[in-house]
Amino acid sequence: MEEIPVFKCPACGLCCTFSPVSILPHEDVVLEIIAGVLDLPYKSQPGYTVYDEISGLNIAFSYIMELNNGRCVFLSGVRCLIHDVYKPLICRSYPYVPRHVKYNIDERGRYILATADYGISLACPIVRKDRGVLEKYSENPGLVIRYMKREYEAAVEMENARNLLLGLLSKLWREGLVELSTGKRNAPVVNLYEFLRKYYPDLPNMLNIDKVVEKIKLLEEEK
Repeated sequence: MEEIPVFKCPACGLCCTFSPVSILPHEDVVLEIIAGVLDLPYKSQPGYTVYDEISGLNIAFSYIMELNNGRCVFLSGVRCLIHDVYKPLICRSYPYVPRHVKYNIDERGRYILATADYGISLACPIVRKDRGVLEKYSENPGLVIRYMKREYEAAVEMENARNLLLGLLSKLWREGLVELSTGKRNAPVVNLYEFLRKYYPDLPNMLNIDKVVEKIKLLEEEK
């Protein structure tokens, strides 16, 4: 039996030129802070939103990080400038990435849950090299974990963080503190993470952002 290879990132920087890059709300906040420290032109746009009738705001569940001249703004040559500070979960999970994220909104139960359909991207040269073996074992439920354990774990962390944020918003909904509906055109947009921090002061700790803040402080000192 042919052995399943173990994926190893070639650090070629190719994936840092792909668009769009979908990141979580708290990651958008973190990346904007880091970009400010490094004097980099970071830009992003809100992704999926819902409208809160009480605050009159569209709440963004995700953000799209824009490329700068066809490259990630944090890419220098083929090196990621923020690898040791904070690398977005979608970058850490690549080439195991969500093809589609669906937000399931239960208006009766006042609950929101995200489900994501993941797949292994053939855009990665290492995956293309291993494609024959991967296709041979495609029906093996443990294939992804065996082939790319770290990337799989990053994907699990990403979905856990996504649903943590949605679960906290759902709690506010059930308590009558928000009244959610389909995103409203032209309404002001607020980041879900920043919106939730008013109600959950410990949220940075829940998402381990406090540890990232310490790394950002070191980055500022080194500059």
